[in-house]
Amino acid sequence: MKFYFGFSFLFYQFIFFACIASAQDTAQTYLAVSDTSHVQAYQKTHYLKPVSLIIPGSFILYGSLKSSVTGIRQTDDNIMASIKKNHPYFSTTADDYLMWAPSASIYLMDALHVKTRHSFTEHLILDAGSMVVAGGVGFVMRKISHSIDVYNTQGTKFPSGHTTNAFRSAEIFHQELKAIHPVLSYSGYLVATTVGVLRMYNKAHLLSEVLAGAGLGILSTKLTYWAFDKVKYKKKKR
Repeated sequence: MKFYFGFSFLFYQFIFFACIASAQDTAQTYLAVSDTSHVQAYQKTHYLKPVSLIIPGSFILYGSLKSSVTGIRQTDDNIMASIKKNHPYFSTTADDYLMWAPSASIYLMDALHVKTRHSFTEHLILDAGSMVVAGGVGFVMRKISHSIDVYNTQGTKFPSGHTTNAFRSAEIFHQELKAIHPVLSYSGYLVATTVGVLRMYNKAHLLSEVLAGAGLGILSTKLTYWAFDKVKYKKKKR
């Protein structure tokens, strides 16, 4: 039980504050508006600013180095062994639903006419686009890792698809709300971190797989938002 609370607490702190650090480095400029019921218009948002990519990039790099860094493999094995020993019967399907919660909340806000950065139609495009990016890159990563023995010792897959989707969803939630509800916008990361923890306690994924999934999810959304704005602003200039 001590392991459960100790590891979970440290993991929550690490992932949550890492995501906040990454999010705060996304430089942005706003145009002031007199009507505070509407979201402030963005002049420019640097979704792919190098500093903001360090955290998610490091998560992916950590998982990718498993085949060459013994310490990463040992950490994965030790954590999984401890979970199996202390919580052999733990099982839940909550992570199957929680991974959709942040992005689903955006659609709920659309239904309730709560102002966010983009419109309902744009949300659909951004959500679908980030899914395609995350799914495509994740598929390639799984194909490559499947051919490397070190990634197949526990019967799990690299990276964690649930965690990828959860952090992809959390990043959308953050991007849509950070201008008007900055504190609330970070709550999606807590939900996503919960999904990552549950994937490990369900014995479905190792730490390196969860971290790589988190990084992939965040980067997929950042890339999608960057591409969307490029196309959108290009059309406006015509």
